[in-house]
Amino acid sequence: MQRRQLMMAAAGALALALAAPAQAEDMFLKMDSFPAGTSPGQFGIAFSQVVQKHMDVKIQVSVGKPATKSAIDAAKQNVDLFLTAPTINHFMQTKGAMYKKVADADKLNENLRGLINYALGPYHIIVYDNSGITSLKDIKGKKVFLGPPAGAATKVTTQIVAGATGYEPGKDFEVMRFDWKTAETAFIDRQMDVYMGPTTVPSPQIQQFALVSPIRFLGIPEAAFDTAPMKAALGLPGRTIHDIPPGIYKNQVNDGPVRTIGSWVGLGTHKWLDTQVVYDMIRVFWEHIDEVYATAEWMKAITRESALKEMNIPLHVGAYRYYKEAGFTVPDHVVPPEAQ
Repeated sequence: MQRRQLMMAAAGALALALAAPAQAEDMFLKMDSFPAGTSPGQFGIAFSQVVQKHMDVKIQVSVGKPATKSAIDAAKQNVDLFLTAPTINHFMQTKGAMYKKVADADKLNENLRGLINYALGPYHIIVYDNSGITSLKDIKGKKVFLGPPAGAATKVTTQIVAGATGYEPGKDFEVMRFDWKTAETAFIDRQMDVYMGPTTVPSPQIQQFALVSPIRFLGIPEAAFDTAPMKAALGLPGRTIHDIPPGIYKNQVNDGPVRTIGSWVGLGTHKWLDTQVVYDMIRVFWEHIDEVYATAEWMKAITRESALKEMNIPLHVGAYRYYKEAGFTVPDHVVPPEAQ
């Protein structure tokens, strides 16, 4: 009898030991983010740090992957948290742009859920002041970074250039095909003439350029906003007209506001992520928002009023539950099907 009891106790201990790793693994999440020097990268770090500080959750952050690829990976449950954008969701839903050859892109998008949205900022078109380039027309024959290949941002910058100049990439100017981080280094090293990309105002990315040499922002001429390419760019979800003010950076030579296009992004997940985990992550984020604000001045633009703006996928049911309980105004179109 004693031997049988010992065997049962041993079996129970073994069962607990085997269960422990599974429980720990359930709280291990994968996040696709951007490099630390970028605005989305700063947000990804801030979110993951505050969540891990106040919850028993581990988040592994990876960078370098295009957001368009992260969305597909999240829809297939290969990633739990990822940088999303209204435009990416739109292109998935319509099987357009970079998703034309992804047969089930629209179905995959149905697996995605939103957590938080925020204004990424305007598209910056930057040159060094001593480059001799003072307008978009001057980029003809130059080396230009439009954004990562097959990225949503590249689609927008191509439309901006087409609307403002009529130029075609690869024909009227040389396209530099880099990821975001490599492009920053290449611009600092003068391996290219023009850098384009959306970011906050002020931006850590732009600041590093201004430390190297005086910079100039190129604006979009007013007449260009009436062109078909520009209307197409502004017609997409999450797009606004935005002015970059003068005097933001010490070595900025513009003496007046520069008009360009603004963009929204957000943090997304897939519909299968545990409801309570998502609820607690969003709760912790907003309860400790001061810790997030302390990481970068621009994050103070993330408010209760902006959190669900421009969102064009349903909220995760856990996030929805928190927002309703906390008194946020939740638009009908983002109510998750799981809550209806």
